[in-house]
Amino acid sequence: EGKGQGGFKMEAAAEMEAAAAPSWIKVEGTLGDKDRLHVQAGGRHISILRVDGKLFCMDSLCFHGGGPLTIGDIEEIDGKKCVDCPWHHYKVTIDGGEKLYQSTVMDPETKKLKPAGWKSVGQRQRVHKVEERSDGFYVSLDVAGKVESDKYCSIEAGMVMGVSPDSQRPGGIGGAGTTGSRGYAGKPSGQIFQGMKAPPR
Repeated sequence: EGKGQGGFKMEAAAEMEAAAAPSWIKVEGTLGDKDRLHVQAGGRHISILRVDGKLFCMDSLCFHGGGPLTIGDIEEIDGKKCVDCPWHHYKVTIDGGEKLYQSTVMDPETKKLKPAGWKSVGQRQRVHKVEERSDGFYVSLDVAGKVESDKYCSIEAGMVMGVSPDSQRPGGIGGAGTTGSRGYAGKPSGQIFQGMKAPPR
């Protein structure tokens, strides 16, 4: 029996809704008493962060130089929670992946630059959806469009790019081997995360 125009429209709408629905990937590992979980999912290095009781998920390697962004300290800037990249101290918001910077203006009296507050250059780090369910953590990867951190996100790129030039990079919280200033010399960030990640999914 044939379908009317209304039937086809309903089917098309249902197909579009299904296509737009997020696809969830279960990741291995637990947070326990830590606030970070570094995993591989969908061919990407990603990190799950618990900050003030809320979950966030973002690409692990910094958009700027491929540094191990998500082992950096969490700071609050103008009411926004940011992670401070341990390599070059770029401030990236954990909820939107925006890069913040401290702007300056010229003081007309002293003719010198003075601080003018924090501003955003927009999203530079890709962020993803994350849920904690009864059987563990699930992530839904946002891969729409282009974001700068994409160039370092893949597991393959992370193993050869973003090499620290020295051993004086400060560490952070989040897994074995991440605290202190040792262990970074000549290592791509992907190798840094390799030792503390959960198995890929």
